[in-house]
Order: sequence, then C-alpha cells, then structure tokens
Amino acid sequence: MQINYINNSSEASWRAYQKYLKPILKETLRLTGNQEQVSVNVVLVDDAEIHTYNKDFRDIDRPTDVLSFEDGETEDGIFQMGDIIISVDAIRRQATDYEHTLKREFCFLVAHGYLHLLGYDHHTPEEEKEMFGLQKEILNDIAPKND
Repeated sequence: MQINYINNSSEASWRAYQKYLKPILKETLRLTGNQEQVSVNVVLVDDAEIHTYNKDFRDIDRPTDVLSFEDGETEDGIFQMGDIIISVDAIRRQATDYEHTLKREFCFLVAHGYLHLLGYDHHTPEEEKEMFGLQKEILNDIAPKND
C-alpha cells in the first residue's frame, strides 16, 4: 500500500493528519473487498486551487470540498487508484457547519475520495445510501462522529 501525501496548502499543521490516511484506506479496502496492493495520491489544496481543478475538469466554476481523479490501471501488480484533491478551506468550513472536529471532516473527505476511486458514487438515493453507509462504517473507529 502506497499513499503519497502532498500538502500544497502551505499550512504545516495538516502534516499531522497524514497518520489517518493508511487506517482509512485499509478499512475502505477491507469493507469493499478490494486488494491491499494499491497506490493513491492525496493532495491538500486551498479553495482557489480546487476551484481551478473544478472549472478545468468538471466545468463547474466554484470551489468544492473534494475531487477524485480515477486512474484504474494496474502497474507491477499495484492498482493505481488515482488522485484525491481536498480543500483545507472546505475542511474548516464543513467541520464548523456539521459540528465535526477537523479530524473527523478530514477523515470523512478522505474516505469519500477513496470510495469514489473504487467506483462508488451518490447520484441516486440507493447509491448515496450505500456510499454514505460505507463511509460511516469506515470512520466508526478511526474518527467517530463526536470525536
């Protein structure tokens, strides 16, 4: 399992959150029945940078909280999941809005991104129920709701 953690946010405090990436990925893979030989990139950015990604790749002219760019190739026996881009500004905003800790919101967005890279989505009520149910299970022990 390889996780590349890139902090483009210019805030050193986010380095401390790197320790949650592997436990979240392990639990995500376990619950979805996927292999552990994977590689993924997690990139932290600010709202301005994620706004640019959102406009360039989705033609949506505003910032968002998390974007997932699926790779899906297998190279040397390692499944290349892709890239997850997360806005640290959105983490702060949503932690306040949902009355979560920064840890909980960070972990939630990471789990959300991992699931997207594994093919899960939330376009229909059924898909949303499945994906959000998995997120809840993934985070139960790592970042409980009242953590």
